[in-house]
Amino acid sequence: MWTIKGWYEDAREQAARRQEWYRGMGDLFIQRHSEWMPGVSPEEITRRLAAWNRDRLGALPDLNRYPELQGMRDLVDAEWRGWRDGARMSPEQWTAYCAATSYYHRHLKGGAGVQCCSFIYFPASDHGPLLASNLDSTPDQPYDKPEWPLINEHLIAGAVSSGVFLDEVSPEIFPAPVMKLVGRYCRNTKEAVDMLTRYNCFWGPCNLIVVDRANTVAMIEKSACRIGVRYSRDGFGFITAMTAEEPGMKAWLANRRAESLKVRKLPARCVDTAYWEGADGRQRLMTELLEEARGNPTLEGMRRMIQFRDPKRGKVCYNGEILFPPDGPPCEYTLCTTIWCLSEGRALWWGKEGDKPSYENRKPDVEYSDVMLWK
Repeated sequence: MWTIKGWYEDAREQAARRQEWYRGMGDLFIQRHSEWMPGVSPEEITRRLAAWNRDRLGALPDLNRYPELQGMRDLVDAEWRGWRDGARMSPEQWTAYCAATSYYHRHLKGGAGVQCCSFIYFPASDHGPLLASNLDSTPDQPYDKPEWPLINEHLIAGAVSSGVFLDEVSPEIFPAPVMKLVGRYCRNTKEAVDMLTRYNCFWGPCNLIVVDRANTVAMIEKSACRIGVRYSRDGFGFITAMTAEEPGMKAWLANRRAESLKVRKLPARCVDTAYWEGADGRQRLMTELLEEARGNPTLEGMRRMIQFRDPKRGKVCYNGEILFPPDGPPCEYTLCTTIWCLSEGRALWWGKEGDKPSYENRKPDVEYSDVMLWK
């Protein structure tokens, strides 16, 4: 049974273990909001975000339609307070962290994020089932040792960004903890997809991979109000950010991209179109690489795919390459790469430090001693 005290204590304990990360993410969101709202003072930004957080908590939806949200306002409030107290966040850090990107997507809507992260799943290999991810962002985003990726004993889930300019506005603003609901109520991928679809207006935009113990893999692409789901034919799958493959979502993304160029009076060839081409090209490249890996899936094959870099074929792993030559801005950096050996309870990982790229900086393996293995 969920309790207010339990949500507070769980959040406080988690944040106490990762204080630097929580405070660092709070600082990152402060910085991002100052970029998204140029000319607005830091004090006014915090005031607006605090009011937005209060509005969200007060916007509990119809409980006949969403019965799982009974009592959820107090639980979410307790979790937020637990983060604050456990990480010893400043009021500004805490307010920005709780708001995350929700205010941006609701009120600013210039586009969606700066990240081009990826997740890959192999149902079998020479080291059992494998999950890999890249955290792609700017160097000012903090990262930490990888956490175990299961959301309950039955399901794995991993999310990346989804870039939809001029997106629709969701009718719901309540901060429903959708992945916690999935973790509590769902026992397989189909149940998870059903709940994620029913709660469509409460999460995203993002792309999401969901895997169950039967190796049923759903690859979900999500805007604020739309959802597209593809299933793997054989248990191998991946998602990558800022692009879409499900036909309906692919068409919607193309429509929004074209409309945004007109609204912003941008030329047909510009930094944004170069970025979109890169994201779409990464999707095609990863499709090719996954097809190559299927015949003989190995840990080394997973590492090669998630850290792939080739001057002709393209990149899955980045290091700030120039986005729009000769003098355009850099693309993201792959700050952290993780490969979870799910049946062995360990993770291999790499992290960017200073000028050293992540793919050249292997970290000590993480061993998980108190987790349910994935076999």
